Amino acid sequence: MKTNEVKTLLVKYYDGLTSPDEESDLEKYLLSEQVDEEFEADRIHFLAVAAMRDEDIPVPDDLERAVLNTLEKVQKSRFRTNRRFYIVSMSVAAALLLMVSTYLSFMKQDQTKTINDPQLAYAESRQALEMVSRYFNEGTSQLTELNKIDQAIEPLGQLKTLDKTIKTLSKMGKSQNVK
Repeated sequence: MKTNEVKTLLVKYYDGLTSPDEESDLEKYLLSEQVDEEFEADRIHFLAVAAMRDEDIPVPDDLERAVLNTLEKVQKSRFRTNRRFYIVSMSVAAALLLMVSTYLSFMKQDQTKTINDPQLAYAESRQALEMVSRYFNEGTSQLTELNKIDQAIEPLGQLKTLDKTIKTLSKMGKSQNVK
């Protein structure tokens, strides 16, 4: 057999795609004395398979019962897993329902609070807006440090000019090499 044929058959064999005739040809070649060294590992595999083929492997009498018992255990564990998942998901749903109902009850209480006096409503609104403004200013005050980054990046804009110059020079060099 040619080396390429053997490689192709081995790939098909290990992928489980060989026909019985191809396996027989492959086995004859690999069990013969004229095997290339690169197929030595495959030769050992085929020798082991041939040795096991001749052995009589006893099948236990209770094999079927053992397999069925194992399958029952697997099915019971799946039921337990499904049951646990069901319990956990129901617990999460109940917790979410509790949080949403609590939030809605607080929102309902806040909406019922109305102010009839216009001056008092104006004062309350002004106080709320000042509080929002104060928190907003505190949050944005730290963003002034970003100006330093902009200033540091600004000189890098000159690299574009340098890049254009390099491209122009390389084009000029190529045109001189062509002449």
